[in-house]
Amino acid sequence: MTRVKYVGKVAAIAVLYILAARAGLQLDAVSGFATLVWPPTGIALAALLLGGYWLWPGIFLGALVVNVWTGAPVIVAMGIATGNTLEALAGSYALRSLPGFRLSLGSVRDALALIVFAAVLSTIVSATIGVTSLHLGGLVTRGSVVETWRAWWLGDAIGALLVAPPILVWASARRPLLRPPRMPEAAALTVSVFVASLFVFVVPTATRSAAFAQAYVFFPIMIWAAIRFGQCGAVSTTFVVSAIAVWGTAIGHGPFVQPTLHGSLFALQTFMGVTAATFLVLGASTAERERSEKELHAAYALVSKANRAKAEFLAVMSHELRTPLNAIAGYAELLALGVEGSLTQKQSDAVGRIRTNQQHLLALIDDVLSFARVEAATTAITPQRVRVRTALDALEPLVRPELVQKKLTLTYDSCDPSLEVEADPTKLRQILLNVLGNAVKFTPRGGRIGLDACRDGEVAKIRITDSGIGVATENLDQIFEPFFQVDSGTTREHPGVGLGLAISRDLARAMGGDVTIESALGKGSVVSVALPIATS
Repeated sequence: MTRVKYVGKVAAIAVLYILAARAGLQLDAVSGFATLVWPPTGIALAALLLGGYWLWPGIFLGALVVNVWTGAPVIVAMGIATGNTLEALAGSYALRSLPGFRLSLGSVRDALALIVFAAVLSTIVSATIGVTSLHLGGLVTRGSVVETWRAWWLGDAIGALLVAPPILVWASARRPLLRPPRMPEAAALTVSVFVASLFVFVVPTATRSAAFAQAYVFFPIMIWAAIRFGQCGAVSTTFVVSAIAVWGTAIGHGPFVQPTLHGSLFALQTFMGVTAATFLVLGASTAERERSEKELHAAYALVSKANRAKAEFLAVMSHELRTPLNAIAGYAELLALGVEGSLTQKQSDAVGRIRTNQQHLLALIDDVLSFARVEAATTAITPQRVRVRTALDALEPLVRPELVQKKLTLTYDSCDPSLEVEADPTKLRQILLNVLGNAVKFTPRGGRIGLDACRDGEVAKIRITDSGIGVATENLDQIFEPFFQVDSGTTREHPGVGLGLAISRDLARAMGGDVTIESALGKGSVVSVALPIATS
């Protein structure tokens, strides 16, 4: 910062301080110096927070001039100016020392810090030094010290609560606080604030009780400002209401009018202090919520992008892995057909095992790829009317070899032939095959598997029941987690990577349904696939 620029800033702060101080001192100052309306506190605090501690001479100079102008001896005025300067330095230092403090007051923590450190605590410094200087200078008698201190402290505290926040919020904004689409609503809010404030604090009322009841008329408007416009709306409307309230009270109108102007302003400023603190916290809470929502959306977008990248990577890897697997399958087929010469029985068995493992590995690759696509939301869902009976009839031929091999009995309870669901036919078949495949895999030789479907309110439930090994109660919450396997011990009897149920549930939810399981260890399982019933 150049010297000229620095001097200009100091001079500007001093001038603003003097003008605001002279306006406040016109309102029935106690002992001529302690006023209940003291905007300079907010100006000084905001100046040091925005411009840095090195601007303190502007505060000292402004306070010195205004107190000499008011009639204080130079030595007393210097004491008062010292207290005012230390107050601003203490408040700004306390807030700047708070880790993560935002000048925009965008969190409840920031708002509470300003209330406690700047409005309540640092103002004690100025009130104490200022009143002590006046007493030692003979301008305040011992009997009026307490009253003077109270007025001084309250005036400074309200100044910090009402004046500093709008300056900080508007000056620290990194983008326009009001966007064009919000301008009509902002205009309506502004008109409402002025009309309500004039109605409460300026328009005369018939009785005092009616006037007091009107004091809360503007509360809904201030809530509107805080919720719709965040901290900007909260602090701006509070400042406007306070300015009109002071004016109205000074001319003898409003709910807080007392026999003396000092009593009126004391009642008003106490009320406005509580109001300002309340809506400062409400505005911060709204800003905090909006910021959390933006961060959540940003995180969701990042995760979605990562999932899509993962799906693309797995698709490429799937293609690259399929190429050698297809070559292995091709050569195994040639050997099995005897193209390269006849094979012995042992050689034929070895070729058969090669083909079996190739098919198993290919199935695992397909499972991983399907899961990645569902997770990344790249799997296209095309809902249409699907007859449940038709979907179930198509399952048995697809698993018949496994049923025969393990001598399993598949029973099919008839359901309403007209029952239809809103689903993607291909994805529904994948869901049912995954669930039925699990039932076949985990049901011991000679066991039973059942299929049935029924209406359940607005959804159709397709149930696959088995007499398999079941799932322990403590594992039911994990059964739909990717890569979780029921038999995950040191020796695994059943093949797979534990993605079937995870894929099935994600696909069902993408179609507006769900997959649930009921099971007990050693007593089999019942997996229910719920899908929305097709409407006419």
